[in-house]
Amino acid sequence: MSSELRTQAAKRIRRRRNFETHVIAQLAATVFLTLVWAVTEYQNSGGWPTGFRTGRMNHDWDPWIIYPVLAGAFAVGLHAWIAFGRRPATDAEIAREVARIEGQS
Repeated sequence: MSSELRTQAAKRIRRRRNFETHVIAQLAATVFLTLVWAVTEYQNSGGWPTGFRTGRMNHDWDPWIIYPVLAGAFAVGLHAWIAFGRRPATDAEIAREVARIEGQS
């Protein structure tokens, strides 16, 4: 096995492990925030929800939990694209970029 191939394989393993760690951390944060949201909304509204409105009526819960969950999902999606969606530069792409740089000077 070549040294370059081994280095590339190690990078891919590290990216996958970092992504898995991010997903687990995001799930833990979401569960924690959901528990905080449920406890505070239950206490503030005086019971279980009968609706979700921004105007506070009795038993209405504020849906603020949606925003951090969506932000976390966006962050995990971006991390997935960075970890798995981007491919290494090919020799042809590198040669074109070198030619372009040489043409500018």
